[in-house]
Amino acid sequence: MPDSWTFVLVAIVGLASMIYGVSKTALPGSGILAGTLLAAALGPAAASGFALPLLLVGDVIALSRYRRGANWRIILGLLPWVLVGLVGAAALFAFLDRASLSRILGVLILASVLLEVRRRKQGEHAADSSTPLSRQVAVGFYGTLAGMTTMTANAGGAAMTLYLLKIRVPMLAFLGTSSWFWAIVNITKVPFALGLGTITTESLRADLWFLPFLLLGAGLGVWLYPRMSQAFFSAAVLSLSGVAAVWLIIHG
Repeated sequence: MPDSWTFVLVAIVGLASMIYGVSKTALPGSGILAGTLLAAALGPAAASGFALPLLLVGDVIALSRYRRGANWRIILGLLPWVLVGLVGAAALFAFLDRASLSRILGVLILASVLLEVRRRKQGEHAADSSTPLSRQVAVGFYGTLAGMTTMTANAGGAAMTLYLLKIRVPMLAFLGTSSWFWAIVNITKVPFALGLGTITTESLRADLWFLPFLLLGAGLGVWLYPRMSQAFFSAAVLSLSGVAAVWLIIHG
């Protein structure tokens, strides 16, 4: 946490906290922007510890609204691979610094975004037309990528978003599935964060100060959700995944 909180720093962190709220109740991909703002303002490690408790609060809010829309087959298929990604990222920290690993993951996410854009332009159908093997490969790839990016740069939402877009999940099911998925993943991340020392008494104190911004963003998302079309929703979250990838590549 910073030694002093300037007006500009408070404004950036407050905006990021508000965007996290929106991401939980309307646009899952927008949390990627919040993560990049926090990383720029606080540094990647401090941002990770600061964000996790706020994300857990956001998860509770999201579950209160969308939990019944979840597709548990998708969640249960992804979770083992996310755990692989979490453990893999923690292990790779012994050989790579956070910035280098983030850039590698950013390249993978950007390649996935470009492939999805190409697929949509070609008018390909949902994953129902794919083979069981290709579906399993996709689950393993995106699940592992989500685990690694959420541990490294709090950008796991990009990989999750890309997978749900790939299999053409409708908006309500998208939000319900994301709500349960990230609640489980974020709870799983707590022991890792404590072990790495990213969650501290100071970061928790800062979380309390910025909690109202999160709640404001969540309320804005509740207002926005019924006003979005499926087409706008899909285009927005895909674009945000691309932004996250570029940020990771440039800034690490």
